[in-house]
Amino acid sequence: MFVVGQKRKAPPPGARTAPSARARTNTAIALALNENVRNARLYEACAHALHKLGEYKRAMDDAKKAAIIDGNSMAGIMRIASILAATGKPKDALDVITKGLNTVNKQAFRYM
Repeated sequence: MFVVGQKRKAPPPGARTAPSARARTNTAIALALNENVRNARLYEACAHALHKLGEYKRAMDDAKKAAIIDGNSMAGIMRIASILAATGKPKDALDVITKGLNTVNKQAFRYM
């Protein structure tokens, strides 16, 4: 528990921190690539984790891979848009969403 005036204790080894989250994400992607897995949801999850860690370039790469693998991946398109918005490009984000809405199969929205 944090008390005003006291220093915070270092997290215990193995605690969930940004470096450990990054390491786990990299391990999952490496395993998937070694198995030649082409799974859009895996890349979407990795893009989400990297986005939250602030690694926007790598997150964008994975979000694009998800959108390429599954052309009906609205989640991948929305991830691209959210990364663009986070990097200060809201107009580009809106363009991506608009193009995505026009190109994604309407059946893809049944799960949203």
